[in-house]
Amino acid sequence: MNFQHTEDAALDGFRRALRAALVAQFGADAASLDDDTKLFTGGLIDSLSVMDLVTFVERELGKRVPPAAITLENFDSIAQIVAFARTLGGTRQPT
Repeated sequence: MNFQHTEDAALDGFRRALRAALVAQFGADAASLDDDTKLFTGGLIDSLSVMDLVTFVERELGKRVPPAAITLENFDSIAQIVAFARTLGGTRQPT
């Protein structure tokens, strides 16, 4: 299996886990939540919940999110979070 395929599969798993967490932990409506749903600017997540979301992302990726990277550009939708995860090197590899 090539690296790109492995990374894409890992990021798909991350996307699914992120969507599930947004529904279970943050109260998002699963039926209306898609990859482009605006999480913060759409009012789904408030500023007090941002650190919970960042902590989830760090735990899933196995990587630290630099404070300067916690921006709307990186965290306002599932698609943006997944794209940001790719810049961090994707998800941690299974051991």
